This record gives sequence, C-alpha cells and structure tokens, in this order.
Amino acid sequence: MVSDLLLFPHCDLHLVRQNAPAQLKLSLFNRFDNPADPKRFTIRPTPLADCEFEFFAPHAEVGHRFDNLPVVDKATGIVTAPAPGVFLFQIRFGLFYQVARLQVHERIVSWWFGNDSITTARDPDPTVAHAQPSIYAKFSEDPTGTDLIGDITGHGYVPLTSSDTSKVVISPTGRLRGIIETVEPLHPDDPNDPNRLPRVSGTLLGRTRSLPVRVVDYAKSRPALVPIQAPLADQADDKHNIVFLAEGFQEGDDPLFDLLVRETTSELFDKPRHQPYAMLEGSFNVFSHFLPSRDQSLTTGFRVTDTVTGAGAAGLPIPYDARIEPDVNVYTLPELVTRVGLPKHNEDRDRDRLPGIWAEQNLTNFEVAKVTPKLVDAWKEHRSVGILQARDTVFGLQLGGRPADRLSGGSDPVPKPAQDAAGPELTAFIARLYEFYSFTAARILSLDPRRHPPERFADRSTSPGNSVIAYLGGLRYLFPPNQPIGQNWVPDGTRFKPSRGLVVLIVNDNMLGGTNINAGTLTAVTVNNAGSLPAAYTDPANPEEMRRTPPPTAADTDLVVNVTAHELGHSFNLGDEYEEFDGDDAADEADVDVAYDNLTRFEFLRLEQGPSRKVNMAKVKWLGLPRMRQSERLVAPSAPSPGGIGVRVRINPRHMAHWVAAARAGAEVHLRNRSVDKQGVQLPLNDDPPQYLTGLSIAFFDEQLGTIDLAGPAVGQPPPVFATGSTVFLPLTDTSGQLVPVVEKKIRDFLDETDLPLNKNLDRIHRNTNADVPLPINGFTEPARPERLIGIYEGAFRFAGGYYRPAGTCKMRTFDGAHFHGEFCFVCKWLIVNRVDPGYHSILSAMFYPEAEQNG
Repeated sequence: MVSDLLLFPHCDLHLVRQNAPAQLKLSLFNRFDNPADPKRFTIRPTPLADCEFEFFAPHAEVGHRFDNLPVVDKATGIVTAPAPGVFLFQIRFGLFYQVARLQVHERIVSWWFGNDSITTARDPDPTVAHAQPSIYAKFSEDPTGTDLIGDITGHGYVPLTSSDTSKVVISPTGRLRGIIETVEPLHPDDPNDPNRLPRVSGTLLGRTRSLPVRVVDYAKSRPALVPIQAPLADQADDKHNIVFLAEGFQEGDDPLFDLLVRETTSELFDKPRHQPYAMLEGSFNVFSHFLPSRDQSLTTGFRVTDTVTGAGAAGLPIPYDARIEPDVNVYTLPELVTRVGLPKHNEDRDRDRLPGIWAEQNLTNFEVAKVTPKLVDAWKEHRSVGILQARDTVFGLQLGGRPADRLSGGSDPVPKPAQDAAGPELTAFIARLYEFYSFTAARILSLDPRRHPPERFADRSTSPGNSVIAYLGGLRYLFPPNQPIGQNWVPDGTRFKPSRGLVVLIVNDNMLGGTNINAGTLTAVTVNNAGSLPAAYTDPANPEEMRRTPPPTAADTDLVVNVTAHELGHSFNLGDEYEEFDGDDAADEADVDVAYDNLTRFEFLRLEQGPSRKVNMAKVKWLGLPRMRQSERLVAPSAPSPGGIGVRVRINPRHMAHWVAAARAGAEVHLRNRSVDKQGVQLPLNDDPPQYLTGLSIAFFDEQLGTIDLAGPAVGQPPPVFATGSTVFLPLTDTSGQLVPVVEKKIRDFLDETDLPLNKNLDRIHRNTNADVPLPINGFTEPARPERLIGIYEGAFRFAGGYYRPAGTCKMRTFDGAHFHGEFCFVCKWLIVNRVDPGYHSILSAMFYPEAEQNG
C-alpha cells in the first residue's frame, strides 16, 4: 500500500536571487495506489494552503536560527529568501511530512547536463514520461557555506526542447517520454542518418547544451531467454525460475556476463555453504538474458570526496562508512553526520571548538565524548565541490541515493517552536529536520527515480508497472515454442507466484553493492567490493563536470555468488539479521510482528510493561516448526477418497517405498496445506484444522500412481482440499512419542523459564558484527559450532536491540567482510525448503540439524 508525499522539483533545492531566469516554485503531490490500474500510481496535487512550511538555519548561531528565513507563498508555491544561506525545512500535511534542504545563492555562474546521454522508455500512456535529465549549476561564492555546485534539475531555470518530437517529447516537469523505439545510427554525427538519435537541448546564460536520447520499448516481446540449466522449461509456470539480467555491461561484454552467470549458477547449486539451494536444484530452472548498456558502471546518488582526506583516498562515498577511529565508542562519519549535519563548503570552523558548538545546538543524542580530533578533521574534509555525472545504463539502477530523492514520512506532527530557545520542542524539531542527513548507504542498489517516473515506481512497493518488470514480462524462451516464461517474474497483487523475486541483475560496477529491491521482486549485485571509485573533473583547474573513470572490470565470482545467495534469501521472505546501529530502533513502536519469517520484534513479544525485557516465547513464530522423519510434496491437489473413507493425496511414485513401509508400520501421518501469501510470507504456520490435520493413518495406497488415502477423525466429510505443494509427512518424535520441533526441548524449557533471548553477550547497546553464542544451559551440550544453535537471539534488522532472529549466525546475518561465506541457519533452510519443495524436509533434518550427539 503506497501513500506518500512528492515534493517537486525535489528535496535538495537551490534558489538564485539575482540572475535566475525563473522563480523557484514548489509543488506538492500525494501518491497512492490505483486499484483500477495496479501498474500506475495516482498522483494528486496537494493544496499548499493546507500545508505548513517551517525553515531553520542550521549554521547560524544558537538563538538566531529562526532569523531571516525563506518564505513560501502558499498561493503560488514561489519561494523567496532575504539572504544567501543554507536552510533545512519541513513541509507538514496532516500526518505526512517531507524534509528538505534549500540553499540560497546570489548568482548562477555556469550550468551543464548531469548526463552525457540518457535512455528513456516508450510508454503507451501519453501522460507518463520517464527519464529526467539531471541539470547541475555552479554558483557564486558566498561566506554562508552554500555548496559551490548544486542540482537544479526541474527548477525551471533551464527550459528543455526536443530535436525530434516524433521520437521523444518533454513533459512539463522535464521528463522524457519516448514515442518510438530508437535504433543505433550507423553514422551518429550525420544529420541525414534516418536513425539519428533525438537530442534534448537547454539554454541558460547564453549557453546551449544538448544530449542524445535513446528510447527503449521495455514491454515488447523478446524471445531471447537463454537456458543455463532449464530441464523443466516446459513446466516453468509451476517451478522456481531464476533469471540473470545484465546491467552496466557494454556491447561486447556478453562473454564476461555469460561467464559470471554460469559460474554463479554452478557455485550456488554445488557448494555446501549455499544449502539448501543445492538440495533443491531439481526444482529450479535458470535462464539469462543480455542487453548492453551505453556506459559501464552505475549512476551514484552520493557525492564522493574529490581530495585525499583523513578518511582515506579521493573517491570515497559521502558519508564514508568505515571507522575513522577503531574505538567503538567513537562515532563513525555517518553517525556524526546524522547528528551534526554535513560540513559547509570551505568549512573553516576550528577543530577544537566544533564539538562544543555542537553540544550547544540542542541536537538529538549527541555526545561530545564520542568525538575525537581525528574524527572532526575527517568530517571537515569530507566533502566535494562537484557532483558525479550520471551513467547511461539500460535498466537505470543507481548506487546509494540522492539527497534530492528523499522519501516522505508519516507520524505525529513535530511543529516548529515559537523561538530558538532550548527545550524539548526545539530538540524534537531539529531532530526532524536533521533526518535530511540520514543518507542511503553507498552499497544500496535501487531503481534511479530519475529513470523511473513516480507514476510507475515508488520505493517500498512492488511497482509492477516499472520498466524492469515490464521488460521481464516480455521475455520469452529462446527456442520454439518460445513460452512466455517472463510472466512468472511479474508480481501479482492477487496471488503468489513461485518465481516471485528470483531475478538477479548482475551489475558491472567495481563498487560494493548488493540489495533486494522493489519489495522483494528484484535482486541486484555488483561484481566487486571496492569502497572508493576513480573520478576526475573535465578541467581540474575549474572544477565543474565530474565523471567516473572506471577501470577495467575486476569481477569477483565468489563475491557475486555469496551476495546473490544472501539477496535471494530476501526473495524467500528472509530479512537481514545483521546489526548496523546501536541500541533499539527509536522509531519503532509497532506492536505487530515483522513480516519477514525469520525476524520478530520486542514490542510484539513484550511480556511485561516498564523496563522489563522479557518476551512471550509463545509468540515467537519459528520455535515450534516441526522436524520430519519422512516428507513429501503433493504433486496435485487432494481429492476425496473413493467411498468417503478420507482424503486422497498424490506424491511422486518413485518415493512410494517409504510410505508403503509407513503404512505397514501403522505410522501416524500429518498433512499440512501449502500456506504462502501473495508476498511469500509463510509464518506463523496455520496449525488449525482443516489447514493442518494430525492423527491420520494410511488406509490405502497405489505404488504405481503415487496415491495415498489418509483417514482419521480430523479429516471430516467432505474433506478439505490440500493444494499442490502441500506437505504430507511423518513427524519426528522423541522416545516418549512427543513431537520434536526445531528448538530442542531443553532449550525451549530454558527460554520459557527465563523469558529472555539466548545471547551470551548481553550488550544490546553496542552493535555486534560477529556471530553470537548462547548462554550455557545446565545439562545441555552445545553443537560443535554453538552459534548454530536454534532458539531466539537479540540483534537483527540492522539494530543491536529490539529485534530477534533464530540463530547466532546465518547467511542473512554474516553479510560482509570475513563472514561472507556463512551458511543459512537451520530455520532459514527450513523456510526455503518449505516453500520450494517440502519433500526435502526429512533430508534437511537428517543432514543439517545442528545438534550434539550427547543431546540425543
């Protein structure tokens, strides 16, 4: 469900007081789902008269941060300012708010396009335009600390025109709508070439610039899916299909892409550390498709340092996330930036005085003791004059995110206090505005909002109308009869598809990046793990246009497969278990469970009010997952048994010998219906009849057909229908006949007695990047690797406290550094097996359950 605010032109604005050809004008829109057309969001203007605009001057002296502030005319949206400076502001509309920054300058000195070329989409909807060229400007110097170069995209300062409106037209917001798909010209500079690319031009300060535009029809049919290992291509609609797409690979790079795909596929399904993928290999088809990009490497939403700094070499993302000081009690640069903001252009405030200045600014959670001179020096140098040019890639992904593209929020209003005077109201107001400085991590890959229009793409949504999903929908098998396999990757808001999210974009970029995006429907991974990038100004003596200068690709296949295995875990509805932030999530007050199957939260589990950290173990959704000594996947829906004796299920006939033996032994059989919601959520399991039947016996079987008739009081008449993919199994039991769950009895007894997680390390204040081991438990011998013990551990979902996971280590936790080669914990393996082929549960339990022999 999408409902958010959109601020136009964007959230990192520049007002020019003297020589701008147009006034800066703000517009606000509300975006929400469109039930009539799920592939398009509705965008409706928000009356500015119903909004509050509240400004703040963060660099001014305390007591004067409300002086001489800009003003927004609510009738016209026009912004005026009495003087240059840097200002943060929020827009409030009901419970919605948007935080932004406005920098006020005297004059524009020069301008240029932030793209050297750009690709846009052909869209049949005449009201939807896609790619938006970036426009950058250089401003006059002033003593207030405003940036010398800024992003003036959409500001109206540079009117745009198209050289060929039969191929591309320009919307009022400066976005480009493709009319027909372009073809690469044989002679790009020949004006008479019939395939000459259209160009978009703009003029400002007497200077005209232009850039070529390519139009792609993303939704057209393409019989181009190459089988990598696809023995079940004719059954693709019922199988789990993985597809690899190329992003940032240029013409002629297809051999490298093909090598990466084949090696990644081989390792994913062959190496033990990636289980249960290998176990389930027979349930997967794997395909690939190559489409070249104009440029190698991605657009970066972040700026990069343009000089050597205390943090390291030039080309570091701002803010750089490696530690400046080894002491964990000293802030990292991102932690400092979120609290105090970014340095001013030509920052000259005294290093030794800055911590004291910050301490007096009513900032939230700022501690002088966590600041050192070395950190302050690195912070002061941590800036850049220029902004990197965008890269022209076929699918329009980016690394990190622009401050201009901030998402809106929704919560109780935080109004501006009457005066700049210390107090809780001022501290809360500043905390709200300083959200502007919470930047997207540099390693995050996402769809670039300047390539994907707001009508077709909204972050935190499946956005089924975006260009990448449209492209997938048009992919067909390479060989006749060219089945439309691509439709299996198009998310459906009404039902679950087995292949949902099994899309991997391999990105030809040496920077570290790996993210599951578009609400679990796409995965993107880069080919290496560099932490900085080479870049240069066109004219170093006059820093303006700044470009990436990517070296030849240095692909690390091992990294690609490890990140792919982790990120595909998200497509199986597994959440991140690592810790990036200290303490609890201060913004989390929800008392509902986390949607991810391997995570849960304190506020949902809370057992007692007050400072108590005790949790209700009965609400931890994975503690009771059953282990099985024999299991099978139903290959067809169940049906009533002839004569009304029970329910008939059908399994693979090759596996019937085990069930003949079970029938002869009078074994108790359980039957569980397949339960996966449209987004892939499996937990909590539904243990209520008729979804789950116990106490069943085998009344009849046919070895040749693979049919089994199950009878028992729980079946009822007519019997419930169990869908294809449901599980029939013999539960694992102990010597007393009790069911054995994934959490051993002595562990469960300990949890029920203490009502606390198992972490031996009780520090939930400082984030822990390592595996956790459990507390010692009397009479219990841990597995050889105690961090694999299943129970409940605190520290997950990026926070040290307040979120819980099933094991001390897991591939969903050990995401980077020395821990890249981690395995999935047993619960995550259980969940993947349960969704793909629950017939493997008994093998999973026998081969991978982490128990010590002494535990019995």
